[in-house]
Amino acid sequence: MLPNPRSLQETWLETRSDVRDTPGVAEAPSAKRDGELWFEDGNLVLVAGDVEFKVYRGPLIAHSLVFTDMLSLPQPAGADHSERTERTCPVIPLHDSPDDLRHVLRVFVPGSSLRAGAFEPSYEEVSACIRIGHKYQIDALVQRNLAFLARLYPSDFDSYLAARRLGRPPTFTPAHAIGVVNLARLTAESSLLPAALMECCSLGANIVHGLERPDGTRETLSPEDLGRCFVGRARMAQASARIAHQMFRQSVARGCRHPACCLRVLQRLLNDLGDARIELVSNLDWCASWTEYLDDKDDERELCGKCYKMLEEERPRQLQREVWQVLPTMMGITAPENWGEKRKES
Repeated sequence: MLPNPRSLQETWLETRSDVRDTPGVAEAPSAKRDGELWFEDGNLVLVAGDVEFKVYRGPLIAHSLVFTDMLSLPQPAGADHSERTERTCPVIPLHDSPDDLRHVLRVFVPGSSLRAGAFEPSYEEVSACIRIGHKYQIDALVQRNLAFLARLYPSDFDSYLAARRLGRPPTFTPAHAIGVVNLARLTAESSLLPAALMECCSLGANIVHGLERPDGTRETLSPEDLGRCFVGRARMAQASARIAHQMFRQSVARGCRHPACCLRVLQRLLNDLGDARIELVSNLDWCASWTEYLDDKDDERELCGKCYKMLEEERPRQLQREVWQVLPTMMGITAPENWGEKRKES
């Protein structure tokens, strides 16, 4: 069960207040049938905004305690069945976006297309499934989509590196990190917060405009999380500067074949940091590669092979891993339980 779920009574009363005032959906002249999820043999009509969905109640009852409770009670006395000759099933108005509800209903009732293969949803689908799943206590749906987000915003460093190499799915943009932070807050899934807040820090001034939804509305961070991002940007730049100066500390690789020469090159690489691109030394992306800097400053390859490999991969990874371990503190939050450990697949 998800933490702090809405009570059945709270969700039920919110919905039933509209049912009492709405004898039949046919009386709402602006309502229209959904072009995808309207089945003539369906036995439940859900109304979101000005859109009606006629679906099957069985799958919803099987997975949602809230729908089970709603559909176990009789229709309100004010609903005159004699005046609803076309309605042979319950009609329930919901306080949800039609687009969000459509994403969720597709999970239970395939619509105009059948999806197969790997689970690669769009951000809009993930957000809808988590928000509506949380509201109506469809726990399996929420957990499935949180697990997908955990692949993109992991809690362990190795998974983060793997996610960087693979890149974001094409339907995810950096601005979607704003929504991920809010989803993590909604579900108390704190393990998503450090990486999501870190990505929010990279948005720059655009962060104040928030995330634009498909319907034109905007979603923003809370003032508290927005403040964390302002402070987090400075801390990320500080982490990059620390890595830059630790990279070329005076110690050669184990098995170095020319210690004196390599030590001299290390000192030169450290001294040359003052002439390096400012974005490299104080980069918000403290996980950036140092290979280009090495090849530029040691173009004659005076470093031995072992020292070059150490600077190309081993030393930066060690320093970056140390930053990852304190990332929650950098983002101004308490470290989630088991932070730094790989998420167990459920």
